[in-house]
Amino acid sequence: MHTIENEFLRVGIAQKGAELRSAIDKGDNYEWIWQADERYWAKSSPILFPIVGALKEGRFIYGGQSYSLPRHGFARDNSFELVEKTETCIVFSFQANETTRYRFPFEFSLRIKYELKRNRLEVSYAVFNQGTDEIYFSLGAHPAFNCSYDQVDTRCYIEFPADDRVERYFLHDNLLSKTYNKIKLENHCLFLNKNTFKEDAWILKNLNSTSVRLKSDNKQLTFSFQGFSYFGLWSVPGSSFICLEPWQGLPDHINHNLLFSEKEGIVKLDGTKSWEAKWSIEI
Repeated sequence: MHTIENEFLRVGIAQKGAELRSAIDKGDNYEWIWQADERYWAKSSPILFPIVGALKEGRFIYGGQSYSLPRHGFARDNSFELVEKTETCIVFSFQANETTRYRFPFEFSLRIKYELKRNRLEVSYAVFNQGTDEIYFSLGAHPAFNCSYDQVDTRCYIEFPADDRVERYFLHDNLLSKTYNKIKLENHCLFLNKNTFKEDAWILKNLNSTSVRLKSDNKQLTFSFQGFSYFGLWSVPGSSFICLEPWQGLPDHINHNLLFSEKEGIVKLDGTKSWEAKWSIEI
């Protein structure tokens, strides 16, 4: 585990998957990150790359060839290279190799940077096309924050400052269905309870808000994001965490034709170009 810290925050990141494992508010020693309790979910903040969610039939077609990828891709299961480290900043890198090319035929380099700026943690992603041919990919964040949303005596909610309703799309067997609901918020807030995630994740499109506030009793966290087109919410009923997930990309639609270049939200990156996105938490 690698650690960065300043006078406000102490943050821990694992080498495997460059996964955020801890973010402690030094003011009251409160741990904001879910500690991967395997009874519910054995991860804390995996990086979703080079796909977000599941592929139809577990595969995609590119250049007339069929390739298989697990749900959410492979970045989270690989060890990243430590590129740079200071007291308040750390950078990791993961590049295409013989193993990835067998499943994902593109030349890429993925870089993740964690940096502390007073009481804010910034997490930045950069994908570089290492070749001259175009590449396609998706990337999503999946951080889980401690939040006892299903306790009778706890009032936990997410505030969307620029939205008075959200457009929620549903999953069917891990694929994106055509079914969606427009849900009216209560003073811009979505209140969480034991029934919120009975029908799996919330996939939100067309949000106006580029930041949300997670509030639980006397605790508050502001989550901001840039460069992402979609937003996911997820938890395991009975647990005490909530995932706030900015995504650039989506699970395959139930009627998708398997062509990778035609996935909704897919990023097309020309030769030698780069793509960037980031999110942050402010405590």
